[in-house]
Amino acid sequence: MSDVADNPSEMQSDSKPRVPAYVERREECPRYIFAGGVWIVLADEAQTSGNITNVESIYQRGGGLPRRIHEREAEMAYVISGRMRVRIGEEHETTADPGAMVFIPRGVPRTITADVDDTRIYHGFVPAGFEKLIIENGIKTDATSVAIDVAPCNATVAKRYGICILNVNR
Repeated sequence: MSDVADNPSEMQSDSKPRVPAYVERREECPRYIFAGGVWIVLADEAQTSGNITNVESIYQRGGGLPRRIHEREAEMAYVISGRMRVRIGEEHETTADPGAMVFIPRGVPRTITADVDDTRIYHGFVPAGFEKLIIENGIKTDATSVAIDVAPCNATVAKRYGICILNVNR
C-alpha cells in the first residue's frame, strides 16, 4: 500500500485544513496606505486558511518599513519593478533589482527600503497574519502611490502582531 494518494487532490496536510482554490484580481484587492507606501492585500489569512499572506507594496524612494524583527513569520520579497535596499541581520546589506528574490527567516532583523520611486515589491509571509497589521495600522485607499511620511508603522500595534520595531529611522 502506498502512502501517496492516487489522486493528488485527495492529499491533505495534517496541519492545515484544505483551502478551496480561487483567483483574485489585483485591481479588486483592498489597498491601504501603510508605513509610507501603498500595500495591496492579495491573499489573507482567511483566504489561505492561515498558510500565507501575499501582498504587494509600492514605495517612493526612501519608503519602507523601519528596522524590525518578525517573531511569527518568515518573509519573501520579490522586486517587481524599481530597486530596493535590503539589510538582513547586522552585517548583510545589498540592493535588489527587478527579478531578485530575498528570503528572510523569522527572528532575523531586517530593513527593506525603496531605492527609486515607484518600487513595487511582492511579499509572501508564512504563516499568514501580517495583513492584520496593515489593516489595523493602515488607511484604506484607492491611491497608487503616497508620500513616504504618510501612515508610519505604529510600534505598539506592530508588537501585537509579533513584530518588534528596532529603529523607526531605518
